Amino acid sequence: MALLGNLALVAVFAWVVRGLLGARELTWRRMVAAVLVGFTVGATLAGLVLVDVSRLGEPGVDPGELTPPARELFAFALPLQVVATMVVVVAFELLFARPPRSRTLRPARPLRALRRRMRIGLRAVAVSRIAARHGLAPLLGLKRGEVSSRDPAELARGVRVALEDAGGMFVKLGQLLATRPDLLPSEALAELGRLHAAARPLSRVEVEAAIAAEIGDLGGVFAEIDWEPLGSASIAQAHAGRLHDGREVVVKIRRPGLEEVVERDLAIVLWLARLAERRTVWGRAYEVTGLAGEFAEALRAELDFRREGRAAAEIATATAAHPRVRVPEVVEVYTTERVLVMQRLHGPTLSAALGRDQLPANARELADDLCASQVVAMLAGQRFHGDPHPGNVLLGSDGALGLIDFGVTGRLDAFERASMFQMLLAIKLEQPTLLYEALVAVGAVGPSHPPEEIERALAQYMAANIGPGLPPAEALTELLRLTTRLGIRLPSQAATMFRALATLAGTLETLSPGYPLIEQVADLGGEELRERMAPGSVGEFVQHEWAQLGPLLRRAPRHLDRIATQLEHGGLTTRVRLFADAADVGVIERLLNRGVLAILSLGVGFLSVLMLGTDAGPDLAGTDVRLLEVFGWFGLFAGTVLLLRVLLDALRTETRAR
Repeated sequence: MALLGNLALVAVFAWVVRGLLGARELTWRRMVAAVLVGFTVGATLAGLVLVDVSRLGEPGVDPGELTPPARELFAFALPLQVVATMVVVVAFELLFARPPRSRTLRPARPLRALRRRMRIGLRAVAVSRIAARHGLAPLLGLKRGEVSSRDPAELARGVRVALEDAGGMFVKLGQLLATRPDLLPSEALAELGRLHAAARPLSRVEVEAAIAAEIGDLGGVFAEIDWEPLGSASIAQAHAGRLHDGREVVVKIRRPGLEEVVERDLAIVLWLARLAERRTVWGRAYEVTGLAGEFAEALRAELDFRREGRAAAEIATATAAHPRVRVPEVVEVYTTERVLVMQRLHGPTLSAALGRDQLPANARELADDLCASQVVAMLAGQRFHGDPHPGNVLLGSDGALGLIDFGVTGRLDAFERASMFQMLLAIKLEQPTLLYEALVAVGAVGPSHPPEEIERALAQYMAANIGPGLPPAEALTELLRLTTRLGIRLPSQAATMFRALATLAGTLETLSPGYPLIEQVADLGGEELRERMAPGSVGEFVQHEWAQLGPLLRRAPRHLDRIATQLEHGGLTTRVRLFADAADVGVIERLLNRGVLAILSLGVGFLSVLMLGTDAGPDLAGTDVRLLEVFGWFGLFAGTVLLLRVLLDALRTETRAR
């Protein structure tokens, strides 16, 4: 019974302390552990104060004589235990506080959570060792110092080898980075483009089990399947097959158990990104935590083959008017989250055909069709291929081009399309202010660079990249890199469009050297872009603008006269609304609340100490305890609680900010 009573006392005390301090992030097990630690520490301190330890070794001294009565020890230890418990609770609250995690990273069972954390920890140690072995630890903020290589090509080669050694989703990270000309120089893009995953090919038994689990009996669906894979990557494996109706198809199977591997590696990627952003200059400049979040979102979306199937079907609709550009038909009835069945297109990729010098005679016509199919889709708000590099474009035996791999696609809304037209117009007219306004309209500008500095950088960009006529295709890539350096975050679809255009420029250059991509964009832009950019539309443009600005200009002299009159007679006043933003009000309120509570806690503590040191005042009935002494101890306890609440709130906010 005594044990049950003690346990009940600990539970009640934990509940009281949790409410007094506002410690809402601790679990009940950790809360009870904090109470037990606090009780132990308080009792130990009381024993050290009341027991004369120095006399324990003296001869003839009974240790029991040195121990004070239990009631006296309990009365002295209780306040120490209370204060020690609250201090431990504050420490535990800060120690075990964690940022909110996505649902996919939150296991439901404690043992499974422990095993997952151990696997993540072991994997993180292995990845850190790989980075250190290749001299990349300072680059990631794992240790202080300089990166071992300052040559961009050598550094990119080290990154590629490190990603290959790490394997798993780190290879996929490098492959996605190879599609980001806005972030990396050409040397790094070329090096990362050589990444290949050393993935173990799935056995026939594994493939059969994976397909059967998704679409049922294989014999009832496929007439035959070639069990020798067409390709095996870190996410999926592809096999050739034939349906009973004679259609040749490609069966893409997601690797079994991939979700756990993805979430494990993504947790490490996000950890490394936060570390690099906190400890390195380049990490803060590029806001790598946000980039890592974008990568995680894109990778999770790529795991669902149904999304890839829908994207392929939408691109097929968008390119239907271009018969020399083909998109494989998706067999939707057999496509699931883990299995994708689509038409098989025959032929080498453009990169393979270029290596064998097998480009067709009508390469310019094919380039025109490929350019038109993608640019028209962009301008019309339809789905377009987000990564049309030469490895994703097949050269068919019938003379047509085929698009494959629809893991990265994009689609612009009406607002983004209008901003794109304005950006092209600003580049054509060499107007940095107009270009800045277009970027601000479609993106978010960070506080690190003032508008004047951004406009100056845009003017320098135009002077360096734009000459007579329309700008070259490389100017788009340079503009993307400039926006990243200036802290302008474009929406994901707009950034995908610019990256797709930059990648498309390289593919078109492969088909037809010197291909005029920007001129084709201007020609395909339709009547709207031609009216904006053609000299003959100046009169219409002036008339349109005058219709909006004319009434304002006619009223302007009267308004100026009124302002001058009020200024002359001293009637011109101004009014400034301080703290009009609710966020600013909230910050000020929190600071004032902390300040008031801190002053109140210190004042209560000071008065309590005065009352404890005063001999005046009545005694409690039947005791020799003074009433002011009771008030002093109670006030000292209240002041301690208030001070710890202020301290916990301030430290918790600082921890979350980091």
